[in-house]
Amino acid sequence: MSIQKLDRRLDQTDIKQTRPEPIRFREDIINKIRKQNIQFGNRTDILIPFIVSKDSHQRGLKLRIYKGSIKDKDTKKVFYLQFWFNKRANKYRLGDYSQTFGVKECNEALIELHNTHTDSKTGFWIKNPNETARDEKRIVPKEDTSLPLGKTINETIESYCGSEEEEGHRGFLKDLKQGHKTSKSAKTIWRCLAGYNKRQSLVTFEDDNDGYAVRKFLSNKHLRIQTPVSWKDLFRKFPSGHGIIKDREYYNRRQKKTYVIPASKNKSIYDSSLGKSLIEDLTPGDVEHWCKDLTSMEVKKDYVKVFTSLWIWARKRGWLGTNPGLSPISLETVYVKKEIRKDSIYTDISISLPELEIFHESCEELSKDFPFKAELHQLMAVTGIRKAEALKLKKEYINFDEKEILLPKGINKQRYKDQIVTITPEVEIVLRNILDMGDRKGFSHYKMKDFPWLFPTRKWKEDRYFDKEFRMGIQGRLGGDEGFIPVLRKRMRQKLGDPDLVYAPKLLRKTFITLSRQQLDGRSDKVKHLSRHSSEGILEANYDKPGRAEIQEWGNKATSIMTFIKRRA
Repeated sequence: MSIQKLDRRLDQTDIKQTRPEPIRFREDIINKIRKQNIQFGNRTDILIPFIVSKDSHQRGLKLRIYKGSIKDKDTKKVFYLQFWFNKRANKYRLGDYSQTFGVKECNEALIELHNTHTDSKTGFWIKNPNETARDEKRIVPKEDTSLPLGKTINETIESYCGSEEEEGHRGFLKDLKQGHKTSKSAKTIWRCLAGYNKRQSLVTFEDDNDGYAVRKFLSNKHLRIQTPVSWKDLFRKFPSGHGIIKDREYYNRRQKKTYVIPASKNKSIYDSSLGKSLIEDLTPGDVEHWCKDLTSMEVKKDYVKVFTSLWIWARKRGWLGTNPGLSPISLETVYVKKEIRKDSIYTDISISLPELEIFHESCEELSKDFPFKAELHQLMAVTGIRKAEALKLKKEYINFDEKEILLPKGINKQRYKDQIVTITPEVEIVLRNILDMGDRKGFSHYKMKDFPWLFPTRKWKEDRYFDKEFRMGIQGRLGGDEGFIPVLRKRMRQKLGDPDLVYAPKLLRKTFITLSRQQLDGRSDKVKHLSRHSSEGILEANYDKPGRAEIQEWGNKATSIMTFIKRRA
């Protein structure tokens, strides 16, 4: 018998494990495990279960030990979780055992999985964590862009006017349609945004060839302010609250009295405390409170529209987040107190043919004192063209060979496509008379080949027109006819012996359409081509305005067939 077999001391050699036995879920136990002490056989790894409660979140937790290569000194250990899902066994990799991911971190990951992927009542798995992990790689959560950027109303005003011109934002963009506002609309909007202030005198607006507003900066010699170079420079010269027009007080030396010219009750948004609030916090109640002290219902409506435009512009710029919803500011959501509007005396009236003859005769007599203004009214009477369209006519638009006057989309009311006005013999006579105005004394500049406007202004001296930039600009054309209208109306009343005669330029278009319809046997489908209306309904509803005598004559014709109606004995 060998003495070695009878030795009571334990064998000092390491015992290699042939089967994995459960171990406790502790750091010191996991640290003692070495791959050199494990019998892998032909396997590349083994799973060692942990001794945990079957009813806890640690159920199914195991430690995977990798055989690796002979050169590897460290033992690779990975936490895995075995679970049943849809009646099939699955494994989920929790993470590699390391100094940053140990027992504590593994336990926290198990708790989160148990709360999010198992039924709280039964403990059964309702979601596969492997699929969740794949979705996290496949699906990238989008960035939260729903939060607004915190822009104030004043910052929105500066941007809407065009302070980012270098970025391609021209300013005064239409709310929903393509293009920009017209110069008339831009002036109204600018007055509401930052007007009633000295800064209003530093900018004006002109229409380009497409009819869109183009800003033009001006200097103010009275205030000794140079021409701004940009919108940022304009707002720098007059920041919020500076330059507000106040009550003007002056002293009359002769009467030895002091007079006060009160400033307008209207105000600008840019100079108010509301302008310093956030655009995303704007509510209908804020707008109602703002409009409370304004002068009239129409002015309040203009301000509501301006607030709507600012909100829409902020949305276009992405300053309200990606989910701003519909605009909270509109004429439907903001209450504007209704005011009794006076009925216009020009709504249902037109000029009769005898009165039209007196009108033409009076214009001929007043042409010397009101050159081009009298001819403007004559052209409106024979073509039915609108005054805003006629004032923007250029000589190049007239084509006598084709018998047409071109109205580019930039100057006509619809602004959808170019329109044509037919040159009849009567229209040609009026046009020839206008073009011959250059033969009058003091009008030699009108015969220049590069003088573009059909109706030039007489506001400036003749020498001014020899400046090419001036005569080609908007200042070279006729601006209006306000002084001519009352003189013409008075002359017509004297000739007709009617002190209550009603006349305004808007009646000329209605008169032209009414007379044209009578000459064309009431055919609205033909008249609409002369009046350039899009539909016959608009034509019949708003422009068929016969006089009372004509209506009475029509009524007599309509009832003349009722011969059976007789006077009682």
